Amino acid sequence: MYLTISTTHVPATDLGYLLHKRPGKVHSVALSFGQAHVFYPEATENRCTAALLIEVDPIENIGKLRFFFVRSRCLVHAGSSR
Repeated sequence: MYLTISTTHVPATDLGYLLHKRPGKVHSVALSFGQAHVFYPEATENRCTAALLIEVDPIENIGKLRFFFVRSRCLVHAGSSR
């Protein structure tokens, strides 16, 4: 998923201040479903664009889903035998 927010309010680089991120640096964080990256493709005094890129790891998520399903099924089976 790719989301951008832009402003032309002068000084436009205040957008970085509002988002608590420095426009000259790429910020990345690991999430339970993949990676999130915040960066600024354009950062001038007249226009600033902040971008959020979320990378979803489908292989990792399927493995987690399978583990959850198997575990849930075992718990249901163990609970119904009593």
